Amino acid sequence: MQKLHPMKWLTRHVPSLIAAVTVVAGAALVARAEEPAAVAGVEADAAKIRQLVFDMEKAFEQVHDYTTTMYKQERVKGRLMPREEIQVKFRKPLGLYLKWTGEVNQTREVIYVKGWNDDKIRAHKGSFPDMTVNLKPDSSMAMQGNRHMVTEAHFGHAIGVIARDARLSESRPQDGVRYLDLGEKVVYGARSRCIEARTPAGGVFSVYYAARAKVCFDVKSKMPTRIQVWDADGDLLEDYGFQDTKLNVGLSDLDFDPENAEYNF
Repeated sequence: MQKLHPMKWLTRHVPSLIAAVTVVAGAALVARAEEPAAVAGVEADAAKIRQLVFDMEKAFEQVHDYTTTMYKQERVKGRLMPREEIQVKFRKPLGLYLKWTGEVNQTREVIYVKGWNDDKIRAHKGSFPDMTVNLKPDSSMAMQGNRHMVTEAHFGHAIGVIARDARLSESRPQDGVRYLDLGEKVVYGARSRCIEARTPAGGVFSVYYAARAKVCFDVKSKMPTRIQVWDADGDLLEDYGFQDTKLNVGLSDLDFDPENAEYNF
């Protein structure tokens, strides 16, 4: 066999190698773009899926308070933030106590009670310099690293957003919102029903909260066990998980008092 000079070999073979790499890279990009759509599910009757959402909303009307462990990951200013673990106490009409218990922001605490403390959150960061501060919920310091205000960190807000979009799609059938029934599965330890809503490509999705939203809820309590939303490019925007949720446990004023001896304000 005739042995080619190295330069002649490169001249003959590099173009085909470049073409092959280009094809593989292009296929990888396409696969990434299609990942969000590649979810097992059955195209479902929109009315039936919307009714499941409305059942969640109705079930929350019977909830006076709850505790849960929330797992939170959000994309903020284009960057996917680290996953956080937060112990949550909630009481109607709007009282919240949050304590970070994972590796991120460990021992941070926040209290908010509507009408108390001039409607400001009381918080301390849990790390040096650990000062207790009073902040407006929408202040730049309170919003740092977050997509939502602390005052929205509860089931009522999340279910309200989901129900709003369900009603919007019901009143605007021309939008062509698609619904999938993803069946039942165990999510954060709870038997859950999972559903998904997708808006069509184009500008119409902008009137909805997200281009694609997946919601799992406990089949018994109807409370969320996981909520995920993606943008039109298929990038994950928000991922919230809820574990060991306990409803109507009888939380008291002390649970929302910074003077509570179990707290570190």
